[in-house]
Amino acid sequence: MSTGVFINFCVPYSEDDVSVPPQDQAESILKKADDLVTNGARGVAITYSANYGQTCEIEKIYFTGGWNTKTNGANQAAVMNSMESLLGSKYQTLQGKMHIVPITTMNAYDDPVSPWSDDVLMGIVTTDLDRIQIYLEGSWDVLGWQNQDTVGNPNHPYAIGGGVAKLPQAVSDKIQNRLIGYAKEYAK
Repeated sequence: MSTGVFINFCVPYSEDDVSVPPQDQAESILKKADDLVTNGARGVAITYSANYGQTCEIEKIYFTGGWNTKTNGANQAAVMNSMESLLGSKYQTLQGKMHIVPITTMNAYDDPVSPWSDDVLMGIVTTDLDRIQIYLEGSWDVLGWQNQDTVGNPNHPYAIGGGVAKLPQAVSDKIQNRLIGYAKEYAK
């Protein structure tokens, strides 16, 4: 069986100092996913900065065969919420073929892990990154989320851990380095 492809994918949140609505960002993701599935990908997943509660919920929904994780919040979460809304309407053919691959960047909001430490986060992130490789080895294409702030940065090209997350440098480096490695190892 062939492997999937890791694709650097820029989803700008603003253009010419004008905010790009979450629904428009979501539509660009789904158009790309539809094209990839049409051209043979088993499925498509996109990286996402998650809190630990979201990571657990997303994985639970997919493990039980669901497709709507009901992810919500601001920034990337608003885009994921819009994406799932579109999966329930205009893009129903992608239900079960479009997944979110969370990378945990902070503790859960509800029922936080205690004690939380940099070592705990590093362990969770390692599992998250291993999960991305499982998708790739399972013939899924993975979109590495970039934005206008990260796309040209050779050391931090992926939009993971920005916004409200204040990642320890070692965790941030691990995330970026593993994703950069996937982009090289799982290239077309």
